[in-house]
Amino acid sequence: MRKSLIVMIFLALVMTVMTAPGLLASVKVGETVVQAFETQHPYNAVKGLVWEKEFYYANAGYIAVHFAKFDLAKGDYVEISSPDGKYVYTFKDKGKDVQDKKAQKSQISAFWATHIPGDRAIVRLINKSNKSGYGFVIDKWVHGYEKGYIDAAMSGLEEEDISGIEAICSTDNKEWAKCYDGTAMYNKSKAVCRLLINGNTACTGWLMGSAGHVMTNQHCIETQADADNTDFEFMAEGATCATSCATWGACPGTVAATSGTMIKTNIDLDYSLVLLPTNVSGTYGYLQLRSTLPTVGERIYIPQHPGNYGKQLAVNSDTDGPYAKIYSTNQSACKGGPGDIGYYADTAGGSSGSPVIAYTDNLVVSLHHCGTCPNRGVPVTAIITDLGASLPADSVGGGGGGPVTYCSAYGKNQNYEWCARVQIANLDNSTGASAYSDFTAKKANLTKGSSASVTLTPGFAGRSYTEYWKVWIDYNVDGDFADTGEEVFSSSGASAVTGNFTVSSSATVGDTRMRVAMRYSAAPASCGSFTYGEVEDYTATIQ
Repeated sequence: MRKSLIVMIFLALVMTVMTAPGLLASVKVGETVVQAFETQHPYNAVKGLVWEKEFYYANAGYIAVHFAKFDLAKGDYVEISSPDGKYVYTFKDKGKDVQDKKAQKSQISAFWATHIPGDRAIVRLINKSNKSGYGFVIDKWVHGYEKGYIDAAMSGLEEEDISGIEAICSTDNKEWAKCYDGTAMYNKSKAVCRLLINGNTACTGWLMGSAGHVMTNQHCIETQADADNTDFEFMAEGATCATSCATWGACPGTVAATSGTMIKTNIDLDYSLVLLPTNVSGTYGYLQLRSTLPTVGERIYIPQHPGNYGKQLAVNSDTDGPYAKIYSTNQSACKGGPGDIGYYADTAGGSSGSPVIAYTDNLVVSLHHCGTCPNRGVPVTAIITDLGASLPADSVGGGGGGPVTYCSAYGKNQNYEWCARVQIANLDNSTGASAYSDFTAKKANLTKGSSASVTLTPGFAGRSYTEYWKVWIDYNVDGDFADTGEEVFSSSGASAVTGNFTVSSSATVGDTRMRVAMRYSAAPASCGSFTYGEVEDYTATIQ
């Protein structure tokens, strides 16, 4: 009876969501203390420190403070910091900065402030304006569970009581990220971040595509309010392979964002795509999706933050090893559908939202979302289809984690003729003369197997000449235009040329490069220079 009670307490403490036939493993990592603190209303109008409070809980992994109301005079600010000043975050005006899908900025006055690692956090109100504002109300705060708390709760339990809870398949084969330093797996794992949601719930997320989007599970970030109150922490890992990060919030990294914009979420496919206010893919790299299902027996690895610990990688397996691999591509779905991808790579509560990455090409093949063994993830092919036009740039194919680079191409002299107007499908762009123009921010929306119209118009400084046009699309996102079928249009004439082409049915879904070239006297090549004419690059969004 006692053992069953402890298991029930442990489940209530750790697992925030449970759905048959598996456990959706977001994890509660802190205790909420409902306790009110507030300034005077209005607060003191004298410059300097007008309010201060230290929040402390012995051996806590972190401290997070929630403001129920926040309104300061212009120039004044609230500073939340660690005692040593290593971690300092400020909030001003009406509260916390957020933005919507159109990048319009606003502020929310009820919010979770950025968490402070360790067992102490100091909140100070600084008056710089010599004026007075309403102030703020703190209605609750969270202290991360202290080291060994869950270990003590589970003391005396048998392995069969907890193996399914932790989603460890036999022995735990996960290792600290630094143990793989110098490998492609470690480099790709830099794009994986630790999420702290609403002050006390932990999951894992990762940068998908080159535009600063984070992918995680829907059961982790369900709403825009959740996204507004999530800390996105990168490089939370130990200094060496021997460094243990086995406590809540251990081995702090860099909190790159404290909110995000919900782009799309799907409860059945259990994913949420969030756009960060600042694009950090240039710092941490990014991951990409594979547009086809993995194969049974294919080797995989999973970078993750189980239990809100420092980053770990599941590379090996003692169940069907020696390496972790795909066990099935049609496991019973934890929720919704379609069938899940199954594997015996070890995960734990807090690993929800982790990328399941193919070892051979470093492309993401599944979004991990639940335990018991085999552990399971959503096939990313279904997510690609569901996202459709919302797929971020460079999020599918292309080598799994860095920008795809293309050869240069340009005209040496565009004073006599140039690309004056390019019309392809919905794309319509008119410009002046240039040797080369990067218009990749402009997109042509194309559908696999469907016809797309083309009208290309030259511009002339004086008399007209016969110009030769070509259009290429990098259908497989491999960084070139050399594959069969990637030259999609060719024509010539002394005025506008028109026509159409059929989009390849085997094209990779998502954004890819489209190149348009116009050359005098001869057909242009996709790379290199020529004497007279112009080259323009665009983005083709394949649906």
